[in-house]
Amino acid sequence: MRTVPKRKKSRVREVELPDQDENFYYIAGWTEGGFPFGVTWEEAEEQGLLEEEDGPAATSDEDLPF
Repeated sequence: MRTVPKRKKSRVREVELPDQDENFYYIAGWTEGGFPFGVTWEEAEEQGLLEEEDGPAATSDEDLPF
């Protein structure tokens, strides 16, 4: 009986990139140069995609306990 050698697990890590940041409401992808593209916060607001608590600055100074 012939045994098949076990394959080594690939050591390639998949990096999970965020799908939004301070500039983009939704990041659809990344260019070859590493720049994100997608829907900006301004575009999302114009299109009515935002809820009241959404946004890069969702917490105002009035919300802070100090």
